[in-house]
Amino acid sequence: MYRNSPDHRFPSNASNNSKHLKNMKTTRTSIALILTSALALTGCAAWNKYDLRKVTITAPSGSPSVAVACVDQRETLRQGDIGPELIGVTRNGYGIPYRVKTATKDPVAKEIAEVVVRGFGSNRKLAPPMSYADTNSAKAALRGTGTDRQILVLIDRYNSDTLIRTELDYSISIDVYDNQGHLLASASRTKIADLGGNFFLPALHARQSVLRTTSDVLNELLSTPEIRSALQ
Repeated sequence: MYRNSPDHRFPSNASNNSKHLKNMKTTRTSIALILTSALALTGCAAWNKYDLRKVTITAPSGSPSVAVACVDQRETLRQGDIGPELIGVTRNGYGIPYRVKTATKDPVAKEIAEVVVRGFGSNRKLAPPMSYADTNSAKAALRGTGTDRQILVLIDRYNSDTLIRTELDYSISIDVYDNQGHLLASASRTKIADLGGNFFLPALHARQSVLRTTSDVLNELLSTPEIRSALQ
């Protein structure tokens, strides 16, 4: 009499498949959380390199020829506490810092000078970008180019620090000289900027936000009325 009745003692294939899929999803979620936690706790060396070549700016248009030199005069660099390629640190879940460097391993000053020169495009006569350890050497090199306008970029502070959120402590100035070495214009920006954060991928967020903010700061400096006028 029970031949055609469903036997509830044994689950159907559909029920088995549903539970199997649910278990698989739970496992995948657990693995993802473990991996994310591991990255947060141990840091990721691949993310501790910021490619400053991705910083983009648009320099003022004009006809005068231009030379650019950058000087990194961060106090920590002068004291020998950091290398010239250091950008800042990312910290793991225990707060232990991992140094962040330029992706090319070139000095920050060299890369910033290259960024500014690229920003002028191909509409001007441009001298090759230069970087120096002190302002006197940089000014002498600029005068030696014989260009109409000579730009000196000074980095007094430039340091990122990331745990979950990212801060960028910067103080950067731009001076524009004529071919006789007379100062025509100057602009500076100083700030400890809160760049926000990403709980799951703080290092990735830091890399993107630091590059974006560096672009914004350089663009802002070059777009001030005094600097634009001196370069036109």
